[in-house]
Amino acid sequence: MHSIKTIVVGVEMPEGRSWIVENIAPASLLAVRQSFEVADAMNAAVRLVCVLPVASSGFFGSEEDAKVEAETDQAAAMKVLANLEMQHMGKASRAIDVSSVVTCGQAWFEILKVAGTDRNNMIICGTRNKGTVTRLLFGSTGRKLLRNAACPVWLLKPRIDDDATLDVLAATDLSEVGEDVLQVGIALGQSLPVRLNVLHVIDNDLDRHMARTGVSEEELADYRRKSKEDAETTLHEQLSMTDYRTVAEGVQTHITKGAADGCILSAIAELDIDLLIMATSGRGGIPGMLFGNTAERLLPELPCSILAIKPDDFVCPVKLD
Repeated sequence: MHSIKTIVVGVEMPEGRSWIVENIAPASLLAVRQSFEVADAMNAAVRLVCVLPVASSGFFGSEEDAKVEAETDQAAAMKVLANLEMQHMGKASRAIDVSSVVTCGQAWFEILKVAGTDRNNMIICGTRNKGTVTRLLFGSTGRKLLRNAACPVWLLKPRIDDDATLDVLAATDLSEVGEDVLQVGIALGQSLPVRLNVLHVIDNDLDRHMARTGVSEEELADYRRKSKEDAETTLHEQLSMTDYRTVAEGVQTHITKGAADGCILSAIAELDIDLLIMATSGRGGIPGMLFGNTAERLLPELPCSILAIKPDDFVCPVKLD
């Protein structure tokens, strides 16, 4: 895993005008807390980012009124970020490099600008809990960050148990970017209290195709057995090239067969997963990279947080300057 240099945290101000730390949404507070914990463990910097809407003079107002309102809001937001910094710095085991940014514009774009194109950065944002995960990630800041960020993006949902140990599922297709997924999961397990599960799903499309060709049951059974053995061998070979033995809670591996999205959702439910780590399939900055792949199908149904990893050759498709 690339070492994390800077964690960029999106912090959303409350909809009401009383901007104090206590009124910040739970998901944003969780994002800040998680960022400081990871930064403390990985010797990374933290950048707190609050993006406010562009102030409008309105029908009866003036540009001067809009400017005063914008300056007042920015000062209030900066005070909230300063208070968050003070709260969490007191809990850290070392001095963390922390800075805050308050700006105006589109939240996803301004957060991307702060994160830049450095793959050694990480974006952490909370998601709005409005009853359906579809509204949380699709058509939202989170979705656009997942599509466009060159660095890992961690979208946090408040956990039901919120205990000290993070139950993590690293879903890998055994490709190069799948190896990155393993590395991220292990790095988290080295830094935080994590129960790490690694899942590989064997696609059963070829299995069904072979069944239709009229092969014998014995041949089909041999094929299924070999597919599983090959997957287990590859997975353990990839793990052997990591420091997985240093994960305090250990690493559990799971090989299953079926549709990837269904198998991942089943594993999340059975293992009571708090965080899913998986790769996106987009390469070279292709617009719509999440569409038509497992990540796109999963997002509306995920009951947990997601940490998305990009391939090494991914290029941010939007200009950030």
